[in-house]
Amino acid sequence: MEQWNVFENGRAHEVIFEGCKISGKGKFRIDGKRTLVPAVLVKKIGLFYPIPMDESELIVKLDLKNHPVDVIQDGFYLQTGAPLEESVQSALRSSKEAQNPLVLQDRSGMSSLLTFTVLTYLNLFLLLVNTSVSFPFSAVAPQLVLGLFLYSEAPSTARIAVGALISVALTSVYLVLYLLSKKDRLWPVAVALVFAAIDFLILMYVSLDDMASYIIDIAFHGWALFSLLHLFLVRKKRVKKDPLEQD
Repeated sequence: MEQWNVFENGRAHEVIFEGCKISGKGKFRIDGKRTLVPAVLVKKIGLFYPIPMDESELIVKLDLKNHPVDVIQDGFYLQTGAPLEESVQSALRSSKEAQNPLVLQDRSGMSSLLTFTVLTYLNLFLLLVNTSVSFPFSAVAPQLVLGLFLYSEAPSTARIAVGALISVALTSVYLVLYLLSKKDRLWPVAVALVFAAIDFLILMYVSLDDMASYIIDIAFHGWALFSLLHLFLVRKKRVKKDPLEQD
């Protein structure tokens, strides 16, 4: 058990560390009130427990053997007065961001966009090797373009190569937009949403004569479109909340 008296705006707070649970959470008593605090592990440095306070940032540092070392208040060690290491600050920021629901939803939407793109590439390959297998969670337009060149009246190696290049280029638009979106930018997500919406309209047009045969493709494409729309709305909230996040 370790105890510290921390002052915040002239008021003393008693912080007691009682040990760690198997889950890694720290057991603390703050002014007599018990609370569990998740740890942030910084390699080769130690464990850091951000303590919830009203108007101050308080962090308890433990070494790698779970022994209390010091308390950090507002970015400075109380015992030595030294500033908190930059690597620790970065790890704490990342941990705090990872717990943000908007960040979690954003990552889920980005994963959907990447999956949509990868499966489109895979479907182009499956189409080239003439298999009957395909994945519905993918873009339709690149596959239609490749199919036109593959199954034309006079197919040739040159024509197929041209069709493959065009279809790969169309799919690569999604990949480029995904990479640009990783910097928390909003506009690449908006462009990807527009492209996916156009692709969905193409799918609906193609399926007019026999919609029952395309019902699975329509459902999965609708899911992809919804995921992108949700990503756009979440990213818009994040940008509005902190416009400096974008590069």
